[in-house]
Formats: sequence, structure tokens, C-alpha cells
Amino acid sequence: MLLSEANGPVHRLILDRPARRNALIPELARALAAEIDQLGDAGAAHVIVLSGSGGHFSAGLDLHWLRSLGAIPAISDLQRGLSDFQSAVLAVVRCPIPVVAALRGTVAGFGLDLALACDFRIAGTGASFTSAFARMGLVPDGGSTFTLPRLSGIGHAMRFLMAGETLDSARARAIGLVDEVVDDDALDGEIDRVTRALASAAPGSLRAIKRLVRAPELGGLEQALAAEGAAQLQALQGAEFRRRLEAFAAR
Repeated sequence: MLLSEANGPVHRLILDRPARRNALIPELARALAAEIDQLGDAGAAHVIVLSGSGGHFSAGLDLHWLRSLGAIPAISDLQRGLSDFQSAVLAVVRCPIPVVAALRGTVAGFGLDLALACDFRIAGTGASFTSAFARMGLVPDGGSTFTLPRLSGIGHAMRFLMAGETLDSARARAIGLVDEVVDDDALDGEIDRVTRALASAAPGSLRAIKRLVRAPELGGLEQALAAEGAAQLQALQGAEFRRRLEAFAAR
């Protein structure tokens, strides 16, 4: 489910559930968090590239996993799953080396939250972006109520999260959701160019700069994740979500 490929100082982590557009389940989120933690501690990698297989980044949380928990999921099961998903976001931000998101195809739901947690976001022209939570009667639970306003401003963030709009890569770039957009065919080459530049910098400098830039936001992100998690647990138990989930499954 998670491919891990070392190439000198650049390490690639690939979400690998192509049949589900790399939708996340707790096991995959746990594996991702553990691998990022290990890479940050080991010191061999200077930069991590996070991507998805099969032409997509991630469709978000796998709703089939949620349905597998039954009509009335146990709170403990939901809490464990939520903790696993959020651990991946925290691992990205806490990681002492830069994490670059290479974005193709679908970037949705928790997959979007995961991309927003990364230090750089480079997208192909064919990528599309949506929060999708509100359409399902849910709320963001991967920190995007904290990360997105800091990237795009409150107005853009509120409209995007509430209205459930799907943005193409050009619009995502215009509001600051991604840092750069290149042709799909050129995405791998641009990722290589950026990561080579990062890998050529002094490793100690990379770590210090990331710590100085991102450490001050950790407390706020942790608070946002806790608040999102509480709201999400309530939404997951609501009749509105169950109705929309069954309608989704019937399509």
C-alpha cells in the first residue's frame, strides 16, 4: 500500500492503492506516518517526495472502510481511525526534512489535507482539487481549516471548504493552494529539478530552516486537529452523513 524508494538524498513515498485512487485507510496512514518518522530520524534522506500511483494523488479517506464499520460504528473504532489519519499529517509537519507533494489527478478530501500539510506542492495541469467533506455531511479532519486559510486567505478557504467546489490546477495556483503548476508530462522532471536543488543544500540548513518556519505552527495545528476530530466524530454519527454515504455507495 505504501511504496518507499530511496534515490540518494531524495526519498520517494508513493501511496499505492490505484484501484481506489489511493484512498486512505488507517493501515496506510499509519504506515506513512511511521515511514516519514523513520526517514526524518535516520538522516540519510535530505528531502521526501510524496505522490500517488496510477495517475492520482489521493481521493481521501476510503468511504468503503467507513461502511465496513457498520451502520452505527463504535466511537472507539472511529477515534482510532481518526488518530491514524491525523498522525500522517502531523508526521509531515514534524518531519525535520522538507516534504514535497507531487500532485496528479484527484486530490480530494483527506488527500487534499495531506497535500496541504506538505512544505511544497507542485501540480500537473490535469490535477483537480476538492475538499468534498461538506458534500458528505462531514467536516475536514486533516487540518485544512488551519492550513488552507494560511495559504489562500480566509475568504477563498471558506468558500472552497463550504461550497465543495472542484478546482483545476490553474485556479488552485491562483488562490495559493499549490506553489507551481507544470504540464503533466513535465511534472516528474520539475520534481527532480526542485529536489536536486534541495538536496544540494547543506542538510543542517534544511533542517534548521524547516524548524524555524514550521515549528511555531505546530501547536495551532494540533489544536485544530483536536477540534476537527471532535466535530468529525459528531458528524460521522449523524443521520445526514449516513444518508449521504448510502447514496454514494448506491452510485
